[in-house]
Amino acid sequence: MRIVLTGVSRRAAPLDVREELSVTSETLPAALDALQEHAGRGVIVGTCNRMEVYTLAPTAKRGAAAIERFIEAHFRVDASERRPHLRTLEQDEAVEHLFRVASGLESQIIGESEVLGQVRDAFSAARRRGGAGGALAHLFHSALRTGKRARTETAIGRNALSASRACAALARRALGSLEGARVLIIGAGEASRLAGVALRDAGAGEIVVANRTPANAAALARELDAEIAPLNDLAALLANADVAVTATAAPDFVIGRDVAAEAAARRGGRPLVIMDLAVPRDVDPSAEEAEGVRLFTLDDLDALTEANRLERQAEAARVEEIVAEETARFREWWKARAVTPTIAAMRLEAERLRAAETSRTLARMTGLSDEDAERVEKMTKALVKKMLHHPTSRLHARNDESLTQSARELFGLDE
Repeated sequence: MRIVLTGVSRRAAPLDVREELSVTSETLPAALDALQEHAGRGVIVGTCNRMEVYTLAPTAKRGAAAIERFIEAHFRVDASERRPHLRTLEQDEAVEHLFRVASGLESQIIGESEVLGQVRDAFSAARRRGGAGGALAHLFHSALRTGKRARTETAIGRNALSASRACAALARRALGSLEGARVLIIGAGEASRLAGVALRDAGAGEIVVANRTPANAAALARELDAEIAPLNDLAALLANADVAVTATAAPDFVIGRDVAAEAAARRGGRPLVIMDLAVPRDVDPSAEEAEGVRLFTLDDLDALTEANRLERQAEAARVEEIVAEETARFREWWKARAVTPTIAAMRLEAERLRAAETSRTLARMTGLSDEDAERVEKMTKALVKKMLHHPTSRLHARNDESLTQSARELFGLDE
């Protein structure tokens, strides 16, 4: 079996494709069930910039095909049309990629810390549904260890510009200043919380939290020292805000063109900055056609994060070394994982044959004493042990995947 990764990320897929194939905390359980039905056990890592499936398959081709069947069934899209944006990696490349993701090297904001928690949550969700045991469990435990090492042994995460801080910087650039700015937070998840904290720390004044679940809105409002409001009149809430941040898990647009236009009409030309941090997007792109509305999405953070990336290149090089070490460590574990059961199977099969042949022979040797029969048993066991000593020692010493497979074929262990 091979570790196979197939998915989309911001490096190869535009925002609209990432939206189609996005997985949120709310949709993850159903996605994992569909994955097990069509591709077997696996883990789905979903962030605002990626949806990646890790599974086990005999070959990368068969693994990718199974994941494409899952994509078609769960997302109800034609996987062949999305294939140009799908990326498939196997074994060492897949392992290294996951370790890079957990270390923050594949993030839009290099070194950001949120992704490690997202990888942990993805693994935990799959494990709860019985889809992440054995080799996959070892893979993700190794990834989490790699991410922790990156943050404790290097300064990759020190003073990193998070997506929420970049959001505040972009809003400040659009408005000129955030001092006293009125902020509307739509949604009460982690992205909303971080954005609210960043805007508050940047000088924003009044903050209003609007969420479909009042209890969640109240909890976030207490943390931000903010007010809460119902979502039934978004146009009025937008009309009273200078900056609106939306980060919900809604499947459809939360702010449509008509709502944005109505809010703009009430503002008398005053600028309104809307930060859409959701995937799939919460805001209809045509909302920006309303007078005074500036709409930004996650892809608009690239200009700000590029400078951050350049500043962190030296630390990133050190993290690359950690990723390489952990990838090699996993490779050795994987090889040993194949060798150990193969040797055990060789010995078990040899003992089965020895016991059967010895039993038949002893049955025909009438008049043999119990003591002599025991000597025959010991002699045949010693003979088998000596005959297997050299091949099993070589398998242990070489720890080579192709040699192990050859041994399985020669001894007929897979038949």
